[in-house]
Amino acid sequence: MRRIFSSILLFLLLLPAAGRAQSVGLVLSGGGAKGLYHIGVIRALEQKGIPIDYISGTSMGAIVAALYAAGYSTEEMEQIVLSGAPEKWVSGRIDDKYFYYYRERDYMHGMLNLRLSTHREQKDFPNRRRLSIPGSMINTAQIDMALLGLFESASAAAGGDFDSLMVPFRCMATDINRHRAVELRRGDLARAVRASMAIPVAFPPIEIDSMIMCDGGCYNNFPWQVLDESFHPDILIGARCGKDDEPVGEDVSVIDQVMALSTMPTDYDMPEGRSLLIGRAVDISTLDFSQGRYVMDLGYDDTMERMSEIESLVTRRMSADEFRERREAFRSRCPETVVQSIRADGLNANQQAMVDNIMRLDRKRGSDMSALPFDDVHDHYMMLLANTALQGRFPRMEFDSVSGKFDMTLPLHLKPRLNFSFGGNISSTAFNLGYIGIGYQSWGRVVQKANLDMLLGPIYTMVRLKGRTVLLSRRPVFFDYSYNFNITNTLHGNFGNLTEVSNSAAIKAKENFLSFAVGVAPTRKSVVDLTINLGRNSYGYDMEHYKSRQYTHFTYVAPKLEIERSSLDRILYPTHGSRIAVSGIYVYGRDERDSSGDLLFPDSSDRIDNIHQWWGVKSVWEQYFDVSRGGRFSWGYSLEGVYTNYSGLDSPEATSISAPVYAPLLHSRMIYMPEFRAKRYLGAGLMPTLKIINNLYLRLSVFAMLRDRFEDSLMHYMADFSVVYHTPVGPISLAMTKYNFKNWNNLYLTFNFGYAIFGPKGTYY
Repeated sequence: MRRIFSSILLFLLLLPAAGRAQSVGLVLSGGGAKGLYHIGVIRALEQKGIPIDYISGTSMGAIVAALYAAGYSTEEMEQIVLSGAPEKWVSGRIDDKYFYYYRERDYMHGMLNLRLSTHREQKDFPNRRRLSIPGSMINTAQIDMALLGLFESASAAAGGDFDSLMVPFRCMATDINRHRAVELRRGDLARAVRASMAIPVAFPPIEIDSMIMCDGGCYNNFPWQVLDESFHPDILIGARCGKDDEPVGEDVSVIDQVMALSTMPTDYDMPEGRSLLIGRAVDISTLDFSQGRYVMDLGYDDTMERMSEIESLVTRRMSADEFRERREAFRSRCPETVVQSIRADGLNANQQAMVDNIMRLDRKRGSDMSALPFDDVHDHYMMLLANTALQGRFPRMEFDSVSGKFDMTLPLHLKPRLNFSFGGNISSTAFNLGYIGIGYQSWGRVVQKANLDMLLGPIYTMVRLKGRTVLLSRRPVFFDYSYNFNITNTLHGNFGNLTEVSNSAAIKAKENFLSFAVGVAPTRKSVVDLTINLGRNSYGYDMEHYKSRQYTHFTYVAPKLEIERSSLDRILYPTHGSRIAVSGIYVYGRDERDSSGDLLFPDSSDRIDNIHQWWGVKSVWEQYFDVSRGGRFSWGYSLEGVYTNYSGLDSPEATSISAPVYAPLLHSRMIYMPEFRAKRYLGAGLMPTLKIINNLYLRLSVFAMLRDRFEDSLMHYMADFSVVYHTPVGPISLAMTKYNFKNWNNLYLTFNFGYAIFGPKGTYY
């Protein structure tokens, strides 16, 4: 009897411990895009009813763990990944839809940009470096706002205590100055996750509690000890998506090199008998989020393969209803992410007023200005950074428990006013270009900009000194004024011809003109402007019966009214978006040529001095759209038409050089081809594009031009087959180009790297 009583007493004493033994902690490693593996792991565990009572992670593991702790289902996580949003976030580029097109329309892209603080800025900001070199490879503005949108509501519901999330949560960061791992257990959830994922060099560090934090993987890439010490689960399940000792090859990315150098050896040896590790070395690069489905499925499949071991270790189960009810119970406590106030830090009064204006640009009159949906705030903030000289650090959001809304603070600072740009085009042809740009900008209620742009090359040279004044409002108004000097010289050099060339000629054209414009941006992607050019052009060409090259000089005044809308994703080789432009011009001028001394048989009457005037209209429609799932294949088409009553200048050669030109291909803009210059024409093209891998495309372009009869033909053709790779500093292309299809003449092969930039034309068309 005594033995039976002792057994019952021992059973009762051990019963709570037996219950506690079924608490399960899940640990997720870092690994960048490889960490999407963990979403598949969680999906498999939930499908089999394996409970997750505590969760911890580092870097990408922290993001997935925080999403789960904040009440997101694996279906919602997968939807985020497959939407393509993570790829946009880590690109560092603010989405094109936030940019005002009028700012980008005549922007000259450089490969390298450096900013320099002026003496005045040094006095105002003594801690600012004179030479501003980017502190990271990737601008995290989109990532920062995405994290706030994902986590602020859950953080408010938990009161800043990570133990009070749907599932208690821990993540790791690294204190840069003290060279140590830091466990983050409370505070702003979005800020904690942002610190944990701040890969050195790739992302800028972030401040938490006076500590400068970067990626937690530098010192603890698998925080099982932290979870074990904080919550004492009796069963640990770990998910690992890489190997710390994985060898680095010669062709590894910069980010992977940095992570290999900065990541300390991590302890993955969890306690025997009560733990299980699922994992593999996922074979993608750190920031390759394009293979999300593949990586998530790897995590799911690997977990299902180990499920019998997991089920033997974990006897407790949670039904699908229990998972759903737990998630719904927590999310019912989460407030809607509505912003009641926005304040800018680090700016003067005028700049703060302008920030306030831009952040509310699209608010309707009479609406509640103290109730801004987070999506609106996100869009306005992106627009602010895209269209001003401002840079932002991680925004702060604080929950007001009385109103149930959030107060937002934007830490902002002005970029240095002086900017230097370097770039150009490296070509296998004579069309090599060097580009140097110097810009200065002041920003407040009125934006003032000044730029000096220089393009130097054997075929094309341009110098432009330009100023711009912008009145920022709901519909920005801008005033442009510039001096332009262009020289085109096709007299010497090879243009990549593989066969005999019969359609091009050697010319020299020089343009000097002043330009004045006023415009308004009705929407972010449209422009209406009125421009007046005043200039003098010189056209050089060879003529029969003359001893030397002849020059026609044309002095003119030319106004233009244009309406344009563009949402193209790239200035060269676009694959998405459209462009529509309609314009009208009037040109009045005087052409002069004195050739009496150059005639083989001199004639004193061969002096030209005539007045010419003409008007013209031009319309362009270009569009690209996806025709396959995932953007693998896109289709583009273009239509372009010009009609003028241009009667020509003093000679057929000068008339052809100065006539409107149809040049839809990059190569067609490099050379002078009389057949594609006419006073009126209609052009059409088809541009199918196949995406091979990220940023690598095959593109076919075929164009036809209908014009007045030229060399017994009304129709003229050009085609181009290109391999294009878009790098962060400009496109690389290898193109086979053919003009007309009657024979094998006029076939070209060209290689270009960079931006082949062309300045505006004084007479527009």
